[in-house]
Amino acid sequence: MCNNMPTDALYSMKNVDTQQYTDQFMEYYEKYSDDIFRFCMVKTRNRDRSLDITQETFLKFWEYIIKGKDIENERPLLYKIANNMIIDFYRKKKAIQVEDFSEGSYNDYLHDDEQEERMSNKIDGQKAVALLDQLPGVLGEIVNLRFIHDFSISEIARTLDIEPATVSVYLHRGLKKLREILESYEQ
Repeated sequence: MCNNMPTDALYSMKNVDTQQYTDQFMEYYEKYSDDIFRFCMVKTRNRDRSLDITQETFLKFWEYIIKGKDIENERPLLYKIANNMIIDFYRKKKAIQVEDFSEGSYNDYLHDDEQEERMSNKIDGQKAVALLDQLPGVLGEIVNLRFIHDFSISEIARTLDIEPATVSVYLHRGLKKLREILESYEQ
């Protein structure tokens, strides 16, 4: 290595770079970790798996940062990493686990009005997610990112690697299909 700098100066520069990367990473982690976790929960419906995928997502993101790659927009990048991790998980594990409700009944969890309201809200949320799951492929993904995760059209386009105009068309089709699904339930 041909370098005129003293070893101590090189070491100190590496520490400054590492600290800069660490600060940048922690900023993004604080800002997006809860959102990424919720995204994973919607996709996996398993808290432990979602925590693992969130952790793996940020590990991959950390590797991306320390390589010094330019990050134009971190939010779509994080969602893209998380989505790829979820896809990898389902490829590895074909069987989808279903919670076992046989050990207790719904009424066992109701002790007061507040808990009843929380349970009702949870069930309503689960019904909404179930309706979104009925949307085919990318339509459900786009509606989910737009309305659950509050992505802009351009952020969705970057996350899914498709044109913004295509996102708008798919969003319109997804909402139309969702209305049809809701109307069929109301009848």
